[in-house]
Amino acid sequence: MNGRQAGAPVGSQGLTPVGSPNRIKRRTAPGLGSPRFGSPQFPRTDAQNPESSAEPTRSTFAERIYQSTGRLRAHPEPGSSFGLVSQTPIAQNNNFNMHSPGQLSQLDLGAGSSADVLASTGSPAKSGAASAAAALRRAPPPPVTMSAPAVKPVKGGAVQASTSAIPATVIDLPSQRMYALAVLGLLVAWKLYDAISLSVDVGRTSFYLFVKWCLLDSAMWYGAWFLRIPRLSILSHTMYALIALSVFINLNLFYLTMSVLTLAVKPVAVSLATGWLRSVKSIPWLGPRLVGDSDLLIDSFELDEAHILGRHTIHILPHSLTHMNPQGRSFCIDEAQLRAEPWYQKYASGLFGHSGQSQTLIPILINGTHPDSISYAYTSFETGQRQLRTIKNTGALQMETNAVYPTLGNWVMATYYLPVSEVGAYEIFSVKDRKGLEFRTATQAPPTIVVTCPQAQLQWLDNAHTGDNFVVGSDGHASICQRIDQDHMAESRSTDDGLLQVVVEGYEPIEMTVVRLVNGHRELISLDGIQPQSMEAQPTHIETLNATQIAAIEKWSRFKTRKSAYTLSDTFLRPGEYVYKLESIRDAANHSVVMSGLGGKGIFDGNKAAEGKATSYMARIQVHRRPSAGWADALLNAELPLRLSDDRARKSDYALPLTLSGTGPWTVNYIIVNGDEVTQESKTFSKATDSTIDARRPGTYHLLDVDDKFCGGQASRANITLVQAPKPAANVSSTPITAHECGGEIGALVELELTGRPPFAVHYRERNLRFPNSRPITRIVRTQQRRHSFKVMPDMAGTYELEFFRLEDDNYPSGQPMSATIEQAIHAQPSAKIDTLNGRISSRACMGEELELPVRLKGQGPWELVYNIVYENRRTSKTVSGITDESYTIALGAFDNAGEYTIELAQVKDGNQCARDLIDVSTVVTVREGGPRVGFQCPDNGIHVLDGEQAQMPINVAGEFPVEVQYHKVGDASDHVHTATIRRKPQQQSSSQLA
Repeated sequence: MNGRQAGAPVGSQGLTPVGSPNRIKRRTAPGLGSPRFGSPQFPRTDAQNPESSAEPTRSTFAERIYQSTGRLRAHPEPGSSFGLVSQTPIAQNNNFNMHSPGQLSQLDLGAGSSADVLASTGSPAKSGAASAAAALRRAPPPPVTMSAPAVKPVKGGAVQASTSAIPATVIDLPSQRMYALAVLGLLVAWKLYDAISLSVDVGRTSFYLFVKWCLLDSAMWYGAWFLRIPRLSILSHTMYALIALSVFINLNLFYLTMSVLTLAVKPVAVSLATGWLRSVKSIPWLGPRLVGDSDLLIDSFELDEAHILGRHTIHILPHSLTHMNPQGRSFCIDEAQLRAEPWYQKYASGLFGHSGQSQTLIPILINGTHPDSISYAYTSFETGQRQLRTIKNTGALQMETNAVYPTLGNWVMATYYLPVSEVGAYEIFSVKDRKGLEFRTATQAPPTIVVTCPQAQLQWLDNAHTGDNFVVGSDGHASICQRIDQDHMAESRSTDDGLLQVVVEGYEPIEMTVVRLVNGHRELISLDGIQPQSMEAQPTHIETLNATQIAAIEKWSRFKTRKSAYTLSDTFLRPGEYVYKLESIRDAANHSVVMSGLGGKGIFDGNKAAEGKATSYMARIQVHRRPSAGWADALLNAELPLRLSDDRARKSDYALPLTLSGTGPWTVNYIIVNGDEVTQESKTFSKATDSTIDARRPGTYHLLDVDDKFCGGQASRANITLVQAPKPAANVSSTPITAHECGGEIGALVELELTGRPPFAVHYRERNLRFPNSRPITRIVRTQQRRHSFKVMPDMAGTYELEFFRLEDDNYPSGQPMSATIEQAIHAQPSAKIDTLNGRISSRACMGEELELPVRLKGQGPWELVYNIVYENRRTSKTVSGITDESYTIALGAFDNAGEYTIELAQVKDGNQCARDLIDVSTVVTVREGGPRVGFQCPDNGIHVLDGEQAQMPINVAGEFPVEVQYHKVGDASDHVHTATIRRKPQQQSSSQLA
């Protein structure tokens, strides 16, 4: 036959069992050609693509079982008992993808396996079903299934696999269908929400919703066609039909006032309701009572003459009247409160009645029967279009009964309140009762104008001038730096158009009350001179309108809500707290809004502003005082310029003190000008105290500006100059001093020319070359002058060498080395000085007491000495001649007056008549009026002492301490004199122990 035994199990002869890893390719049985699509053996089918799918035929029970296992996907052709049709031609593709055991997929048998089955039976028409059933019974259930992609015909008779645009490896097919259905459900729910929202106000349409849903529906159907999700895919012409149907539905839902769907459905609904009522009315006794005289049964009315016989009274009632807004009030809509309402509020109001403070209610006065429907005309201020709207459920409206007329049945006078949520003009159109009778409306009644409630808020300008460090904090409050003067304002006026603006929205003209609190002082801001700035966009569709539409827009444009901005400018010359508050606002229709009633209690507590975050009607600006920087007064009062010196006793740098004001930290910018070199530096300080600038370089220090935590400020214009002090220098010269009577040169006149800063100190060593081993004497010459001369006249004859080795000035007090030497031969001169070698010279004396002043003389005797006695302002000169001894004592006294006496040695002359003036040879003697005094101070009751003990004898002492007291005991035969020394001045009395 063909190599396969009849009745062999599937998979044993040429067929690999399902799930085997070697089942990759299938081959046809030997001798059996592959059937072609469209042939009687292999009819052309496509189970997945509706474009090429054939009409499904009946299958045997075995075939349905086989299909349920996933092994047969395609429907068999009529006339074949067991048609296993491959979805992929063998000639084009015999490959199948392998799947892991964990993956759930389906595997379709190929054409080769179908051929094998047909060959093994010999006659497909007779034994196909039995062989297939036997094969199914013998074939084990597959552990995994494999699925080949669906096919669809393409040009040339080939078959192409039809798969989803999203690979199954990314999102499996069931998940794709679930996501697609979820998106479809969300879009349907969204469309229902928009349709119900629009249907609350009868007659209202929305072009925006129409366009939006046309685009969304088109995108949805295009996605269904493009994604090709199995079982949800559609054909292209089906997509176009669905898009057209969606446009038609959206046109009726959102754009047309009288919906075609409503016109088509209403007759059918009326017919069904009429039939149902007739069925109910046919119920004995109960039916007529339930139905009553319904308008739907008007065509089934039967005249019963028995009921109209007799006398009848007919009451002719007056016409029912209606009048909208009888008081002629104007109304406004608070759009902010409407936006704050929950989304279900407007739907619930239609069911449970209109309530809430945010509702704008227009009164409609009705004098007559209860209305069943109220129709009114609405005209938009923006477009000028007039729309007719109807309220069917009048029972949901708020109502107030003004009067009841019992004699007229259900005739009442009541006020119904019409809730509105749109700005525009409202007019009553018609009011009907339940019987369809229209009410009369008030003639020549003006339309009721409903405008937007005036709104205003304070807000900071986005393009505010930033030159003054304007900053808005997280709490909504702002801060700015203090402005200096009007010149500063003039410079910044080109870029500073204000910091705060009042944004007003409402029916113009609008009046506002804006107050300002500056450091506790309340001021009213006038807006009369402020030109408002319009914040409305210019209409762009006006060119597309006709003359009628333009005239309608212009008619109602004056009632439109306009948005303007008023800029509040201020000088901010005074530092402190500026608080702006918008207290009230009123529009042209006399609608007033008091801002303090909007939760603003405590905004202004007296003259103090409340703390907390800023609100839309209250803003706070903190004006910070600008910082300042300057040199400290101690530095400005110091001697300038300051000098830098390398001397260790002077400063090589200066800490220039500053005075700072403001809020730290501070940054001070300054420049150093040293000739043509200009250097800019800065320094930051955290504290105002002990703030100094370290000056280490010479130059002029100039403060530029200062910045603190908030602002920038100006600095003092005073300059501090530091100079590098030059080192001192000296030019030394000398001239001999000659005296002929003294034998020649007796000294030298030294002249000093000094450079530097006085005072100066010149150090030199004086050495007598006559005694080379003697120690030189170091002397210092101090002067305040830059030219100074002094005499060198030593007492001893010889050749003297003067060596100048150091020079000091105020900048270099430690001295700078110098080198200058002078030699001068000097002959001896007489000299005289007070002799202190033989003991201390007494400097104190008493009146009437004499003193001796020892003097030592040198030179060639005999000498003549001239001395002066200076007492107060009198000078007495005395001369002593013929002194032959080198040691001489001058007798002074006795002194007649108490006080200080100065004895000066003025001149000495030797035997050769060589005179020499003496300089600074003097002593001072203090003369007292009297000596010390002492006396006993005996108590009144005497002094009692035991025999053999010492007694303390109190005495009074006056004089200069220590005082030596001598006393003796009266009656002592030995006349022994006792001595006691009192070394300190007593506080009250002094006592001495007397034996």
